[in-house]
Amino acid sequence: MKRSVAIFIFSLAFIYLFLYSQPEAVSEMKYQPVTTVSGRVIAADNGPIAGVIFLEKGRLYGKNFRFGGLIDENGNFKIHVDGSGGYGIHLYATGYIYFPLSIQVDGGKDNYFEFSLPPNPAVKEAPTISSVRFNKAKYGFDIYLDVSDPNKNLSHQVLGLNNATGEAFRLSPPKFMLPWAKIYPDGTYTLQYKHQSNPTGPEDWYFVAADNRCYNSPVIKYPFTPESYIIAKTRVEKDKGREAKEAVPETEVLDPGELGKKVFRNNCGICHYADTTKTKVGPGLKGLFDLKVTPIRKMPLTDENIRSQILEGGKEMPPYEYLTDSEIEALLIYIKTL
Repeated sequence: MKRSVAIFIFSLAFIYLFLYSQPEAVSEMKYQPVTTVSGRVIAADNGPIAGVIFLEKGRLYGKNFRFGGLIDENGNFKIHVDGSGGYGIHLYATGYIYFPLSIQVDGGKDNYFEFSLPPNPAVKEAPTISSVRFNKAKYGFDIYLDVSDPNKNLSHQVLGLNNATGEAFRLSPPKFMLPWAKIYPDGTYTLQYKHQSNPTGPEDWYFVAADNRCYNSPVIKYPFTPESYIIAKTRVEKDKGREAKEAVPETEVLDPGELGKKVFRNNCGICHYADTTKTKVGPGLKGLFDLKVTPIRKMPLTDENIRSQILEGGKEMPPYEYLTDSEIEALLIYIKTL
């Protein structure tokens, strides 16, 4: 009898907890604040650009790509992430130099950023994705990308975005690579995609590959042909931007110091700090002109050598041939103030 009463009381308690506690728990989950990373991307040579964004969870270049999304034709993006902390953000647009940056994200809110991408004058030296194939499997499908880099300088960034789910992936190289390897081989990169209850198809996917000089392949989408590249800017927009730049001399808009600061922010700031000598992607440039030789190439530190490096680039530095003479002179003036 006592046992029956105990079982009855226990059953009532269980029912009470299920009926009254469960909805509250579901409610807390339902209304939990979301965390997003949003912003706008413009071109250093004028106007917004379209492309893709990938986010690493944790440190920059940690290779833990988890989230991604599209940059629309107005340069806007918004990506859901799983909480606060450090992330590495990577921006890619066809014909532009890609942007890597460490960011800190606050949980339960929208984190807004603005970025500028320089055009890539050496686009023929960028990696290419020559073939994309999807093979069905029991768990989902296998993806195969044929990737090559003309300079044999491919990085680990052979990436796929499932835009339907917001998932981002780094594809596996054709052979085993040591964790600290910098240069990756040409060949077929693979991904085993295991969908859960929300199967997706090839039309939801976008792919890009980048090298160690901050060059990236065209951003490619279904049906994965040159005709389906995401074009960063229309030809009309490019022409309008060029005409506007030529019609209004920069010296009429900004004094050399302010112009140099703007040129640095839109171009050099991608890879170099202005307020420290610490390495970002390249060395920090604070006090550069106090040195006798350049930090990497060890050339005599003169205006002419710095100007040459800006225009021609280096082993892992892209050239900035599109900058005008007045922009380069203003940039040198600004760097000397650091």
